[in-house]
Amino acid sequence: MNAKELLEKYAAGETNFPSAKLSGSNLWGADLIGINLENADLHSAILIFAYLSRANLSHANLIGSNLSGTNLNQANLKFAELHNADLHGTILKNANLSNANLTLANLLDANLMGADLRGADLSGANLSGVCLREANLREEKRVYNSSLRGAILRKADLQSANLKGADLARVELSHANLRGVNLRAADLQEANLQGVNLENAVLTEANLIGANLTGANLRNAQFERALMEDVNLREVRLDWANLSQARLNRANLSKAILNHARLNKADLSRCTLVQSHLVEAELIDVYLARANLTGANLTRANLARAEISSTNMAGVILTGATMPDGTVYGEA
Repeated sequence: MNAKELLEKYAAGETNFPSAKLSGSNLWGADLIGINLENADLHSAILIFAYLSRANLSHANLIGSNLSGTNLNQANLKFAELHNADLHGTILKNANLSNANLTLANLLDANLMGADLRGADLSGANLSGVCLREANLREEKRVYNSSLRGAILRKADLQSANLKGADLARVELSHANLRGVNLRAADLQEANLQGVNLENAVLTEANLIGANLTGANLRNAQFERALMEDVNLREVRLDWANLSQARLNRANLSKAILNHARLNKADLSRCTLVQSHLVEAELIDVYLARANLTGANLTRANLARAEISSTNMAGVILTGATMPDGTVYGEA
């Protein structure tokens, strides 16, 4: 079947074309709303600005296809092969892309709002400027395992997206909007999160070892039991954040804002907290062995039972702070 035959049959009312052979076809701007192309071979096809909303493209071969500007709202792309496909500006709102192969795909400025991406492989994909608000990339009982390893998501909008358990190792997310995102138990090792907005995000038990979060907004974020060794948190906003039992060995928190933050039982050994702000922070049972707090502000902080015997406290402001032995600094 060629493109002309497909369009003629569709115009005549036929919509069922499973396993159609359409590799390399030119379907630029075609109106194919609701078409069934399950298992179809569309590799290297041209589908620029086509209308494929609610189309069934499950298990379709779209490798190397050009879907720039295509309307795929509510389309079924489960298990679709989209390796190296061009989806620049493609509209995929509420589309089902579960277990799809999107490796090395170009999703620049694509709209994936509300899309189901559970189990999708986005390794090496370009997602710069993509909208992933309310998208689902959650791992459930290891049936799904979303991979964005090494993907480019610079300035992407992922507000309120579900990325629980997702593989985001070495991902490029600088200046992205991740407000309210669920990243519980996600792998963010060596990720670039510079300037990212993670306000109100959940990162409980996430792996952030070696990640760069310089200048990020982490206000009210949840980092309980997170792995954060060697993380760059210079000049971040962590006020009201919960870092209880987090492992922050050797992390750089210079000039970070941690006012009212909870760091109970956190491991901050060899951590750099030079000129950081920890006003009214909870540091109960915190481990600060060999940490550097030079010039930090711990006004009214709670350091009950904290380990500070080998901590560099030069120039630290401790006005009204509860000390490890339970006394309040400055009181007679």
